[in-house]
Amino acid sequence: MRNARSDPFTPGFGNLPRIFAGRSTELNDLTGMVDRLRDGVYEQPRMVTGDRGMGKTSLLLQFEQEQLEAGRWVVRAAATRDGAVIARLCRGLADVLWEHDVAGQLAETARSVLARLAGITVSSLGVSVDREHDTGAMSVGDELRDLLTATARLAREHDTVLVLLIDETQNIDLDTLGQLFYAIQEVQGITIVERDGDSGAMRRDSLPMAVVVAGLPGLVGRLKRAGSTFGERSRPHRLLALERPELLVALREFARDGGAAFDADAADIVADACGGYPYFLHVVGSHVWRAGDGEVIDAEEALLGVRQAAPYLADFYDQRLAEIGQLQRSYLATAATIPPEQRTSAVVAEALGRPSSQLGSTLGALIDTHGLLRSDGTGRLVFALPGLDRFLADRSP
Repeated sequence: MRNARSDPFTPGFGNLPRIFAGRSTELNDLTGMVDRLRDGVYEQPRMVTGDRGMGKTSLLLQFEQEQLEAGRWVVRAAATRDGAVIARLCRGLADVLWEHDVAGQLAETARSVLARLAGITVSSLGVSVDREHDTGAMSVGDELRDLLTATARLAREHDTVLVLLIDETQNIDLDTLGQLFYAIQEVQGITIVERDGDSGAMRRDSLPMAVVVAGLPGLVGRLKRAGSTFGERSRPHRLLALERPELLVALREFARDGGAAFDADAADIVADACGGYPYFLHVVGSHVWRAGDGEVIDAEEALLGVRQAAPYLADFYDQRLAEIGQLQRSYLATAATIPPEQRTSAVVAEALGRPSSQLGSTLGALIDTHGLLRSDGTGRLVFALPGLDRFLADRSP
């Protein structure tokens, strides 16, 4: 029965929806990375970036679930501004070792590192944490390198892969960011040389440690400021709006899960309203779902739901715009009034009455720091947040 209880849409950030739809290209690449590392082949770490609500965390959660089912050793840590991401990684590593009953096999030196880094003791009896632990002036990067190396070697001995997932990476302070990715890069550069039993040839295997980091679009610039070359060494996945076919499939799957279906006109209306933005898909979809109770969602219900969702979308845009300065907002508002095929930095600058040279840092911040604009590769500027240009144009005097 179609009602509020059966609503399959789940508006919010950082949650894994009941049905994971879209992002198959990215998910397949992440899976392939782990499979190749399992075979000893070197694989670049992956960097997933995108605006809030584009599905970064959902992608990581889905990937984590699949890898856990495949028997991988998965450690996921979300970074917050309290600087505790390394401690969270250490706790995750300790939990994995204990859950797989291999804590006693970890080298004593690595167990000592756990104690020094995060005050963690791991044994066959469980995991304990010293809440008053202080790292002092220790070399965090070197210690973490040794711990990850030991754990990855142990994963190799057990024919599996250590998978590190780090979310909200833009929250990590620059010093910790540099030490964290120094350790990761050092481990990924280690090879184990063995002679092939059949051919007699020497073979170099990489340690089976897969790394996926996720964050806002400005993450690459932040890594550079931290002195890390991780951004240059990783394979990027920039999450943009879902393509329309993916969006329509997602709508169909969600509706089926709730026991209803969209007719073609209703699906088109919802797709137009959310513009391929996963967060909007759930906000609009939920309002449309609750606009009626029939087994088939029609155009009239879709239009009603879209109208009811509009204030929530406007509030989201306002929150994003509140994070930027007045000149940046003026730049966006001006760009929104220019037809997409003519929207270049030179045209925007001319409309603002300023030379482009004076607006370089403004445009750079909107692209690299805030992720609200991007280049389409031909010199034209595109609004990275679907519908923001319409929102700003509608408010233009």
